[in-house]
Amino acid sequence: MPHARIDLHKVHEPRLAAYSKAILDGMVLGFDMPEDDMFQSFRLHEPGELFYSPTFPNQQRDDIIFVELVAQVGYTDAQKQAAMGAIADGLAALGVKRDNVICVTLEVHGAAWYAAESRNPSVVGSGQE
Repeated sequence: MPHARIDLHKVHEPRLAAYSKAILDGMVLGFDMPEDDMFQSFRLHEPGELFYSPTFPNQQRDDIIFVELVAQVGYTDAQKQAAMGAIADGLAALGVKRDNVICVTLEVHGAAWYAAESRNPSVVGSGQE
């Protein structure tokens, strides 16, 4: 159940749905996870609230989109790189400059996750059928 936190400037707000899909598609491809395993939060920022190097390492940035993936320990380096690369590819296909995308994967252990089960007896999978 990876979770994506995305920080970007408000100018991108009209494209959030498309960005969301590109990020999910990249995670599904790289992490080999179900398409309905979508947990994302977008944080929009005013100019001057996000700080970044326009040139490190060997980049030419004029904006920034930070994509932070929080995932359970166990994904291989290849899976993490595939997911982050696919996210960058998906955003680039939408016109986002690849240099403007920074992805990072943070790993947590299983006990760090909690998704409450439904207490509604009519909800399948609640354990109360």
